[in-house]
Amino acid sequence: MGIYSEYLDVSLDWPGLTKERKKQLSLISELRGGRAVLTFASAMTKDAPIAIDYDDILPISDQLSNLTGDKIDIIIETPGGSAEIAEDIVEQIRHKFAEVAMIVPCHAMSAGTIMVMAGDEILMEPASALGPIDAQMIQGGKRFSAHAFLEGLGKIKKEVEETNRLNRAYIPILQNISPGEIQACENELSFSKTLVTD
Repeated sequence: MGIYSEYLDVSLDWPGLTKERKKQLSLISELRGGRAVLTFASAMTKDAPIAIDYDDILPISDQLSNLTGDKIDIIIETPGGSAEIAEDIVEQIRHKFAEVAMIVPCHAMSAGTIMVMAGDEILMEPASALGPIDAQMIQGGKRFSAHAFLEGLGKIKKEVEETNRLNRAYIPILQNISPGEIQACENELSFSKTLVTD
């Protein structure tokens, strides 16, 4: 019987769940030679803001300040978010620890993949997944893919070149796009690629 199955018939209240979580993290540390363990996880199935953003910097910094040693395992589960914040978090981790292992139990997408690539060691299982390095933009309170945005503009451009006319349905869309927004998307894609390379 798998470990997950052991929990199906157990009813844990919040204190019991916290105690069990700490027990499992201690077991991971023990199995990995006493390394520090940090969990950086989003509730991926919740309808809530779960992307990596500025609100993550202080809690991560606070947790890192409580850890000792020069080796760390980071359990990461995230849909992604800001590449700049991922870079800041990685710099904090790298400043304190000489060896960094990234453990991906399920998904580390986009900016999460950027963080994972900063590890000296990456531990995954067959069901684990890394995502495309897809820069995310926020405009008007909406988050969208910079790559998809530029790809959509490219399709409109190609259609205009092939038909020698602009479909009127695109006019309201294009009126709301500035050259600066296009350049910002291109810059974010380039920045994400640079981070992964570094």
